[in-house]
Amino acid sequence: MSDQAFDADAVLKLIKKSKASGKELPFAFGLGGKPENCGLMIDLRKPGKVLRGDLKKMPGIKKTCFGTLRVEENEVFLQPEKPLKGIVKQLKKRFMKEGMVKFKPVLLGPDGSIIDEETLPDDDAEDQDINAPAQADDGTAAALKQRIAAAAEALKALGSPDIAGKLAPEVKVSAKLLGQGELDSCAARLDRLEAALAKLQGQPKSAPADTEQAAKLSKLLAAQAAKIITLPPEQAAPLAAKAKEIAAQLKSGALGDAAAGLKALAQALDAPAEAEAPQADVMAIWQAAKEEADRGISDLQAALRSQNHPVLAQIADAGLAGATDGNQTALMKALFEMKSATGEARKAAAQALLAQVAAYGKFLKDDPVIALVEDNPFGISAPVRAPLGNALRQIAGIAKAA
Repeated sequence: MSDQAFDADAVLKLIKKSKASGKELPFAFGLGGKPENCGLMIDLRKPGKVLRGDLKKMPGIKKTCFGTLRVEENEVFLQPEKPLKGIVKQLKKRFMKEGMVKFKPVLLGPDGSIIDEETLPDDDAEDQDINAPAQADDGTAAALKQRIAAAAEALKALGSPDIAGKLAPEVKVSAKLLGQGELDSCAARLDRLEAALAKLQGQPKSAPADTEQAAKLSKLLAAQAAKIITLPPEQAAPLAAKAKEIAAQLKSGALGDAAAGLKALAQALDAPAEAEAPQADVMAIWQAAKEEADRGISDLQAALRSQNHPVLAQIADAGLAGATDGNQTALMKALFEMKSATGEARKAAAQALLAQVAAYGKFLKDDPVIALVEDNPFGISAPVRAPLGNALRQIAGIAKAA
């Protein structure tokens, strides 16, 4: 029996390791034509199924099984996925032959209970044709290895990290299958991988960017950018963002999109700037509010004169200007200056107007004469605070925005 099927040194070393660590290890057992020729493979990493695949290639092996083993004291507990009759009997004799007589093999069932192998049927394991020749090295493995290497090179040649990331695992799995001796599975996976690579290699590559057109468009963009920087900030901001987008399109080679964007940008630059909205006339706002208040005051004046009293007649003759005293004059002056001022002078006039608006608003709120006008004994409707207060709020908003 070949030492590859039962490497006594390796088997003894791993049995001792399992005993010391208490850990289970994968194993594969091969029933030999003679007990002294049985096979046992143990490994720290290889699954038992893989070990069985290696063991099946050994000449003289009749049947195989695989599973896990553990060692307690000097008992080697073997728990195959499918118990094989003869495993205990043959291992006892093989251990004796290899000087491992102190170790006693014990067979466990799937539930972990000890099994008397004599109770197992003779065919309670995978049959294997002992007359079948060992797999011949006909060059298949070498050919698969070359195909794996070629696929890896083809993957690199694609120059696409995304595609490489998706297909690289296929190369690794193919190599793993080859290492495990699964030649048919390896070949099938390589067939699929090579078909995918052929399809990708057959796709037409993107045509290179037309450098002449790109240069022309870049020149146009530079000219438009020069115009943009001369515009007021609020007008330049959206156009600058569009120019930045066009620059990115040129860099990526999207020349069609860049050309369309440049055309739209040129139209925006050539379009006449929207005329500024006419400035609101603060004087007109105040005059309209004053006329509304004067209508009620006129009715009250008529009622006062009808009393034929000299004092009441004097009050009636004074009208609203008399009731508001100097506040009206100061506000009108500020309104006039605001209306006629421009540039920096308008800002100064706006601040002065805000001060007068605040003063007049306080007057409307606190002056008892205004309260008497609105709540007069004649029962005449003469609203003053509402129309004038609304006008003051509008005027204040305009002054703040100046």
